[in-house]
Amino acid sequence: MRLFIAVRFSDEIRALLLESIAALSTQSLSGNFTDSKNLHLTLAFIGETGRTGAVRRAMDSVEASPFSLTVGGSGRFGNLWWAGIEGNPALSRLAAQLQAALRQAGFSIESRPFQPHITLGRQIVPKDKILLTIPSASMTVDKISLMKSERLGGRLVYTAIYERPLSEGCPTEKI
Repeated sequence: MRLFIAVRFSDEIRALLLESIAALSTQSLSGNFTDSKNLHLTLAFIGETGRTGAVRRAMDSVEASPFSLTVGGSGRFGNLWWAGIEGNPALSRLAAQLQAALRQAGFSIESRPFQPHITLGRQIVPKDKILLTIPSASMTVDKISLMKSERLGGRLVYTAIYERPLSEGCPTEKI
């Protein structure tokens, strides 16, 4: 199973991101645009593993309280376009704690710096110069999700298989 840990978005943030994807799409000749159900913010990419119990224990070991997250702005890494996340020490601490707990459990986690972003589209071929403005919007992050990534009918599908509320000492919750 291909797994990652992520923040999933409120309906308001999801709607804002979908508007941005639509604007990006109209300015592109082609591209693979993120499906609305797949919008997320990756905290830790795990990769192929059947050790879901170990991942869940790593998630449960992290102590973090709910925090505010602000989405806004855009950019690109080559032909991948993304929406930005405002600098957020609580988010960075959470990602670092998760990655450390996963390494301690024996998972090979990338050591490159955490660069929070939301992928809007890949393999984007612009018609001309792309002008993409994403206004700021905030939400409270009160849980993290263990996500399974799989191809179904030729489409990439992300499914939450476990959720952990963010509240120190709070019990975990299965889906």
